[in-house]
Amino acid sequence: MARADAPTQTPMMAQYHRLKAEAGDALLFYRMGDFFELFFDDAKVAAACLDIALTKRGADAGEAVPMCGVPVHAAESYLARLIKAGHRVAIAQQTESPAEARKARGSKALVERAIIRLVTPGTLTEETLLDSGTANWLAAIGRAGDDYAIAAADISTGRFELIACAPGDLVAELARLDAAEVIADGKVPGVATTASKGGFDSLTGERALMARFGVTSLDGFGAPGRAELAAAGGLLAYLDATQKEAVAFLAAPRRVARSSHMAIDPATRDSLEICRTSTGAIAGSLLATIDRCVTAPGRRLLGSDLSAPLTARGAIEARLALVQWLHDEPIRRERVRLALRAMPDIGRALGRLVAARGSPRDLAMLRDGLIAAAELKRELEDEGSPPDLLASLLPDLAGHAALTDRLSAAIVAAPPIDTSKGSYIAEGYDAALDALRVAASDGRRAIAALEARYRDATGVSALKIRHNAVLGYHIEVAARHADRLMAPDSGFTHRQTLAGVVRFNSPTSTPKRAGWSKPGPTRWRPRRPISKNCQRLPWASRFGSPPQPMPSRGSTYPPATPNARRKAAGACPTSSTSPALNWTPRAIRWSRPRLVRAASVSSPMTSRWAPTTGCGW
Repeated sequence: MARADAPTQTPMMAQYHRLKAEAGDALLFYRMGDFFELFFDDAKVAAACLDIALTKRGADAGEAVPMCGVPVHAAESYLARLIKAGHRVAIAQQTESPAEARKARGSKALVERAIIRLVTPGTLTEETLLDSGTANWLAAIGRAGDDYAIAAADISTGRFELIACAPGDLVAELARLDAAEVIADGKVPGVATTASKGGFDSLTGERALMARFGVTSLDGFGAPGRAELAAAGGLLAYLDATQKEAVAFLAAPRRVARSSHMAIDPATRDSLEICRTSTGAIAGSLLATIDRCVTAPGRRLLGSDLSAPLTARGAIEARLALVQWLHDEPIRRERVRLALRAMPDIGRALGRLVAARGSPRDLAMLRDGLIAAAELKRELEDEGSPPDLLASLLPDLAGHAALTDRLSAAIVAAPPIDTSKGSYIAEGYDAALDALRVAASDGRRAIAALEARYRDATGVSALKIRHNAVLGYHIEVAARHADRLMAPDSGFTHRQTLAGVVRFNSPTSTPKRAGWSKPGPTRWRPRRPISKNCQRLPWASRFGSPPQPMPSRGSTYPPATPNARRKAAGACPTSSTSPALNWTPRAIRWSRPRLVRAASVSSPMTSRWAPTTGCGW
């Protein structure tokens, strides 16, 4: 790769090298317009992994720059393939618009970019990047003296666990979690780890936990040991480094006693094929064989329970009692299954919302899930005395009425995923928004009515009212119908001719100009004089047909003498009140213009512009 301080670097490549140094060994997705571009060695790796074309762009330090890119709108699918292949990806987004850059630093300013996120296997939250039926654990290994501990977090659902274990049980615990990514402060025998971002210190971890959850003591979390605090500190530091400004979703840490479940080493686990077969597939495993879950969270919980068989007799009997209670009543069981089937994946929707990657649909999922949970609680309570395990879970299913009421009032029943499309705030929630919607709706109806009126008046059934940033609102007809609107008495002003269509302005279709008032029903006057010599007024668009034919090609233009110029312009004899005319091709430059618009009362489509000084037309 070219050096970052090479003297021949362009500003863009200098910015790229600075961001690449920050990204380290991760592939850098560098946002350029509608694409994420990759350069140098990153481009070669990504092109081979994604099977996309590898090209070259200019030169850097005298060498051609390898380049490939992926469209922004399809970036998640390419990210999924890169993550699955074991790569990490840094996302460099534009932090300002080109207009803001030009305003701040000049017309040739480079748009500022910054790495907003480091995408790694253990820090995924997007639905398209995750397997809905499998937990996505990020595990951090901490050490204090001879003691080891694991801090594990699934930021897609907020689960956060601390497990203290002996050195010999470390590998078995990691196999139980089946972590997507493992980080550590150094090499751990028998464990493949990713480079960490520091923080593996018990004091640092204690401060990070207290700051994260806003507490002054960790006694409420079970007083974690030094090794657990070191692991938690490393995990939180890694999340801060990868998520940048976003906040990872984490519930309060739960200490998991090593003795509460059976330890199964990786070799035995592979032989038993509990959650995956020896080839790594879920199909054919014990989990796939007994899975009858109707929700993705249920499937994840079943896999977790199978991976960690209980060892405490009381916990085993409580679980079996709940299974028996549902097994003995098929009608009750089916009602519960139907209620669960209608519930969305609340945990992952909440994870996306906390990380600021959510959508209106995630809010609707949260609302619908909480309402369904409260309804399920009422149905189960009506069944009589539930088993102890179920009775301990029921209180958590309710108590969110205030939140669901507000979400029901604010969000429509089926909102879109993309916030840019709008239409997800319910009618009646915000009066100002409702007023804007009514205005927009009335505006569309008014345009449709005006369009119908013009069609009737002109006899052109294909006439349309369009809008663009250059002409504003205008009338568009096919080229074969243009002659009808070109007529001098049509009231339409020709603006633009394209290959198949011709565009016109009309007095009614042109929005009211800034700075103009309407003192009467038929006359428009400027509120203040137009600056001297500030406006070029084309004949066709401002004055209608000229009073005299325009000079033919090859004739003297402008006329050589003052009298000839006045005659050609149709102006009155020179006087102190007459405006001075300066001829330019196809335009008149007025020194002191004061214009009124005289419109026919009987036909709003007929109008002309005329000067109101001493010269008459």
